[in-house]
Amino acid sequence: MNERASSVAGHGRSRVTRRTVVLGGALGGAGALLAACRPGGTEPAKPATTGPVTIEVLTRAGVSSPTGHSQFYDRQAKTIFTPQTNITVNLVDAQPNVGEKLTVLAVAGTLPDMSWFGVLADGVAGREQASKGIFKPLDDLIKKDTKFDLRPYFKSMLDAFTVEGKLYALPTHAHYGTNVLYYNKAMTRAAGITIPDDGNWTQDELIVAAQKMTRKDDDVWGWWPSWGFSEFGAFWVRQHGGEFLDEAGRRVLIDSPEARAGFQFVYDAQAKFQVIDNLFRQVQGAPLSLGGPRGLFALGKLAMHHTTPGLVAEYKKPGQQEITFELGIALMPKGPGGRRGTQASGSGMGITKLDKVAACWEYLKFITNKENGIEQVFGGAGSPGGRVDVWEDPRLLSFDPIYANTIKAYPQGAGSLRLPANHRYTDLINTVNAELTKFFRGEVGLTEATAQAVQLGNQILSQ
Repeated sequence: MNERASSVAGHGRSRVTRRTVVLGGALGGAGALLAACRPGGTEPAKPATTGPVTIEVLTRAGVSSPTGHSQFYDRQAKTIFTPQTNITVNLVDAQPNVGEKLTVLAVAGTLPDMSWFGVLADGVAGREQASKGIFKPLDDLIKKDTKFDLRPYFKSMLDAFTVEGKLYALPTHAHYGTNVLYYNKAMTRAAGITIPDDGNWTQDELIVAAQKMTRKDDDVWGWWPSWGFSEFGAFWVRQHGGEFLDEAGRRVLIDSPEARAGFQFVYDAQAKFQVIDNLFRQVQGAPLSLGGPRGLFALGKLAMHHTTPGLVAEYKKPGQQEITFELGIALMPKGPGGRRGTQASGSGMGITKLDKVAACWEYLKFITNKENGIEQVFGGAGSPGGRVDVWEDPRLLSFDPIYANTIKAYPQGAGSLRLPANHRYTDLINTVNAELTKFFRGEVGLTEATAQAVQLGNQILSQ
C-alpha cells in the first residue's frame, strides 16, 4: 500500500466520540507460558463466562507525565473503558524500557495482557520477543472481525510488526523519522535569520545560521545534532546517500563513503564549526529534569535541535511547562545532492496473553483507530497515528504546517524500514553505537570506528 498521504486543505478538529464497548464475554483457559510458546502455537480459547474484565497493558514510561503517548492512552482508557462497559484498562509504566521489562515479566511468568511493541525505540525488542512467542499473532482475530479494515495502516509499520509471516501488533503512531527541526524564534529574529519551514535550504546554510546564534561566552549554542542509532543514525546515513543495513537485514553498511560523510558532518558541528561545545555535555536544571538537546533547548540556551515530529504535539499542548518562548517548527534541510534522510518509524501495541483476548482486541482496535491517531496529537501525545487516513485528515494538516510540509517533501512516503533478519536489533544497535561513540568522543578515527562497527555488527547478524 502506498504510504504517501496527499495534502488536504481544511480546518477544524474534533475530539474522539465517547462510545460504549460491551463484550459478550471474556476468554478463559490460557495456554502455557507465552515466553516458551512458538509464534502462533496457541489458539484462543472459546468464550467462557460473561462479566467485567480488567486488562493490564505494559506501556512506555510516562503514564503520569503531562505529555507523551502513554499519558494520552491512559486518559483515553479511563474515559472509554470503564467497569460500566465491562472492560477496564490499566496502563503500567515499563522501566527501564518496554523491551527489558517485558522480557523480565516473561521469564517470571507474569506477563501483562497486552504490551507496547517496540521496533526502533522503547527497548527495540518487539520482533525478537514475537519470535519467542511473547507476543501472540493477530491474524486470526483480523480474519474473524469482518468490520475491521487493515488497509489504512502504514504498510512499512505492519511489515515491521510481521515476523515469520504473522502479524503481532498494530501501529499506535508512525512518522517519517528524525527530520523535524525545532527552533527558538526569538533567537533567530535577533540574529536576523529566517528558517524556511518547508526545509528548502541546505546543511551548509544550517551551519551558518547556527554559528550566527552561537555565543560561547554566554554558553548559548546554535545547534546540537543527535547521531545515535536506531533513528538519528539512519537519518544522517541516508541524508548523505548511505544505508545502515542491506535490504535482507544481514549486513551492516555504514563503512561506505556516503555513510561516513553523514557521521563526519555531525562530528564537525562540534569539532570544526563549534555550534555546540560538547556532543556529550550534561544538562542540569532544565524543566521536567530533561537532558540532552531537548533540555538545553528548554533552558533557552540552544537555538535549534532536531528529532521526530512527536514534539510538535508535546510542545503545542495547552498548559505545557517545557517551552516558554516562541517556537518554530521546520523540516531539516536537504543533504548533498538534495537528499532528504527519512526512515519510517513508530511503535505498536500487541497482545501477550490469551485468556482475555476479546477485551484486548477491542482495546487494540480502539487505540489504533483513525480518531485516536488524530486526537493524540491534539492531546499532546506525540506523533500522529500510523495510518494514511490520519496523515491525510484536514484536522491534522491544519494543526501545524509541518505535516503538510512533510507530505510534500516526501512524495514517495517515509523511507523504508530495514531490520535485522535475525531480530537482534537491540544487540546490533548497542554494539554499533558503542563503536561510533569512540569516534564522536575523539578517541579513534572515523574509518577505524565504522570498520569495527561493521565487523562486530555483522557478527551479530550472522548468529
